[in-house]
Amino acid sequence: MISELNNVKIIAHRLGYQMTKYPENSIGVLETIFQDEKLLDSCDGFEFDVCFTKDRIPVVLHDKFIDDVSDGNGLISNYTLAELKLLNFSFRKSHNLETNDITYKIMSLDDLLKFFLKNKKLLKNKEIKIETKDYLFTRKNSFNIKNFIILAEIINKYPSLNITHLSYWPLNLIALKYVQNKRHCKTTNADYLCDLGLSFWFSRFMPFLGRVSLRIRDNNMLSISKSNSKLVNKKIKFDNYWMKKSKVISEKNIKYCILKFGSVGFYTLNRVKDIEEFSKNVSYEFFKDNLPYMTFTSNNPKFLRDLEKEKK
Repeated sequence: MISELNNVKIIAHRLGYQMTKYPENSIGVLETIFQDEKLLDSCDGFEFDVCFTKDRIPVVLHDKFIDDVSDGNGLISNYTLAELKLLNFSFRKSHNLETNDITYKIMSLDDLLKFFLKNKKLLKNKEIKIETKDYLFTRKNSFNIKNFIILAEIINKYPSLNITHLSYWPLNLIALKYVQNKRHCKTTNADYLCDLGLSFWFSRFMPFLGRVSLRIRDNNMLSISKSNSKLVNKKIKFDNYWMKKSKVISEKNIKYCILKFGSVGFYTLNRVKDIEEFSKNVSYEFFKDNLPYMTFTSNNPKFLRDLEKEKK
């Protein structure tokens, strides 16, 4: 399988920060990649997450708390964009990462899309994947359509960019498509990320989805959770998420996605161990035959490309 990695589509997860010395989702990551032809050529697209500030501005950030990635603390939704701009987002404390040579400010979604548009000649038609999470689009445990309107209006300003909306939550995908159609905005591609314990219930939402991505997590392939879930503080809590005997990643499920959606994605392939785990569930012949329909996401696309060269 490693020998075919140079032929597969690879998306830079969290902007591909592990190819650089800079924190995830920072402008330093993009500046480094766009100044290095080899790094840029290793990526077929860029993925990142958005959160909303107190004043309803989408910013590029993975977590709803800012403690790990900045010198601030608490929920991002408790800060306005102006207040966040006063903080230093040059950290990844859980990974013992701190960029001492420069201070990075948080990027708004608009800032990031402007960067891509400014560098469109280098970007070409690479895919831009915007991920939304459940907590990004709720307030006081209720569904919030206003945030989707804001998101749709920002995306609509960049018609020349190849943008995909990615989410674990089908309702998010449906809501954005609804708003875009209602307001005659640019319509994005949709990519449903099938994750923890969700199994294939996503198939019920097939009319609303464009593609499906299956998740690879840590040392194990993502498994379907046990059915003994329970409601805790109005949230679903699953027991024993990782069941090695019941995997989402299988040739049958991959083929199902390809036939229904035309393609299938995988999150995230960062280490040789991830590739080995994937190979346990998918034969080389099957992988090679279905390569044109597969997309992998990695924190370090160049690492995967270089593996293929080393194999040769």
